[in-house]
Amino acid sequence: MMDKTFIKTIPLSEAQKDYYLHYLVYPMSPYYQEQYLFHFKSRLDVSVTIRALYEIVKRHEIYRSIFVLEDEPIQKVYSEPILDFEHVAATTWDDTMIREYFNQEFSKPFTLEEGPLFSCRLLDYKESGSILCFKYHHICFDGWSVSLTLDEFTMIYQLLITGNDHELQPQKHQYADFVEWEQNYIASQEGEAARAFWKKKLGGTLERVEVPADKKRPSTPSFKGGISFFTFTRELRDELIAYHKHHKYPTDVIYLSLFSAFLYRIAGQDDIIVGVPRYGRPKREFHTIMGPCMVMLPLRIKIPKNSSLRELAKLIHEELSLCSQYQNYPISLITAELQYERDKKYASFFSSAFVHQKAIKQDAAIMLGNAQNTFDSNGLTVSIYPIGKDVSQYDLCLVVEKDNHHDILAGFEYNSDILDEETIAKWVADFERTSLSLLKNDCENIPAHAGKPVDWMESLSLKILPEDVIPLSTDSIKFEQETFEWACLRETGISHLAKVWDTSSYAIFMTVFLVLLYAETEKEDLALAFRAERDECEDVSSALLLRADLSGNPLLGDLVLQIQSKLKEAHYHQASFPKTQKPQLLFEKSKNAYPSTIDFQFRIHESNDHINGAIIYKSNVFKRETVQRICTQYEYLLESVTAEPHQRIREIVSHLNSQFLTSDDFEQLFL
Repeated sequence: MMDKTFIKTIPLSEAQKDYYLHYLVYPMSPYYQEQYLFHFKSRLDVSVTIRALYEIVKRHEIYRSIFVLEDEPIQKVYSEPILDFEHVAATTWDDTMIREYFNQEFSKPFTLEEGPLFSCRLLDYKESGSILCFKYHHICFDGWSVSLTLDEFTMIYQLLITGNDHELQPQKHQYADFVEWEQNYIASQEGEAARAFWKKKLGGTLERVEVPADKKRPSTPSFKGGISFFTFTRELRDELIAYHKHHKYPTDVIYLSLFSAFLYRIAGQDDIIVGVPRYGRPKREFHTIMGPCMVMLPLRIKIPKNSSLRELAKLIHEELSLCSQYQNYPISLITAELQYERDKKYASFFSSAFVHQKAIKQDAAIMLGNAQNTFDSNGLTVSIYPIGKDVSQYDLCLVVEKDNHHDILAGFEYNSDILDEETIAKWVADFERTSLSLLKNDCENIPAHAGKPVDWMESLSLKILPEDVIPLSTDSIKFEQETFEWACLRETGISHLAKVWDTSSYAIFMTVFLVLLYAETEKEDLALAFRAERDECEDVSSALLLRADLSGNPLLGDLVLQIQSKLKEAHYHQASFPKTQKPQLLFEKSKNAYPSTIDFQFRIHESNDHINGAIIYKSNVFKRETVQRICTQYEYLLESVTAEPHQRIREIVSHLNSQFLTSDDFEQLFL
């Protein structure tokens, strides 16, 4: 039974008023809900976890508040902590069942008049781990709060589990102090100057960015969405670092410039508004409070005709610097004064955003679901448990986050009312290609309106691996062979995945080989010859053509299913290579080597608890060191996907790329 004793009643901040108004109009909508899943390597003690969470709720008034409408919306704070907590013994659950459980939990709406608005779920994970889920309503948190909460939880948990009687410093400031500061700021001369600035900046005709839609926009938004995760390619990442070093721009400016150029291309608009969040804690004493202090700057960018990236970056740098000086004034107060036509089909007067996530307490990526790194939080080893997202606040939002594997993680969050997942996958590839070209040629004009990106699968390249360029010493062609046998890789692991994905082990072996090719070349359009044993697919007398699309950073399981389908399609149509073109690569699952003149032949087969095979290659084309490296990397990738199959392809190979970048260079991106 919830304690109905209240110790405080406070007004809402301007951001909270927006959240509460949305709740009144859409009480069942998950639009302003978020959940974060943290995977702890060791099993968390349930009773200690509850005590630690109770302590957090007791320390922060915002986590024991409700929101009601009296004469006006108000926040009421309970005297005692109320915890929404459940423990699930899920050791026998697979990852599919776990994701289904959390998707169901996420779909349950909060009731602002009753609370609690911060819920926690603890799942026992496999043999020894735990998954801790924090679910919030935005009316009581922001990204800064998530980082603080995780840090406080691990700190308090460790104190309790070790019996340390050390007491935390009492929380001196609460969200109510921020609300009071905001009210005083709005009424001050500084606040009035900011109001005048924004009214002028956003005055006149405002047009949302209208991305080319796949479907007609509904009259009432459903707020359904998705996110397509990707990791910047090694080449794009390195070019971005070089650009940052040369021009001394903050990385936010470079990301924003590339994203704005992309929006300009696909939408054909030169007056663009992009929402850019700022953490919005203007005083040091607010740095430890939980609550929605974040502000969203509506950055208005008017792109001159025939602009280059260099000119656009200079413009955005100036605009972002200027607008940030007035960021503390609530934009919702300005939009009420603006003379623009409100349209119920849209959630906001701007429909695109850029978010640069930074966890203040963890040296790791904790916000995006494609982070694969582990990190230490007060002595506990934690990683992010990957899960998708089916809500979006924008038509298109670029989210970027630092990873401690020297990678730049990203995602395109999108409105699935109007956009298909396939379109977003193509946009991801188009964004990366265009960004790379602009960084390399920053004085050239940004390409004009492109509409939907063109199909980049039109051309077919059969030369995939770079040749080592060894001069021919004789007139004859010499083949050499490198054999391998891996006893540590048990066939049962591959067999289990084949059953889970309802596919063949051959499709998994081939998919991993394609991921290896991607790691070696960063090519997303891959074609190779293949042959297989009769028990895996129809026997053929000659090699067939398989062409795979690795764009959009798919999950490994999804890519396996694509390859399985491609294999069946190739057999059905007897898809052989054009006579005028000769493939460079051959992949086959067989104990016997069939005669072939193809430059690089990868043969693999299973035997009891071993995986055996050989690479047969032209020694005048490839060096032995190259072949040995590919063999070693393939073994690693098999181990990686067997141990953790729910990964995206770029995350699987990310550690292979980290050797090309020093820690100092990488850290420069996130200063």
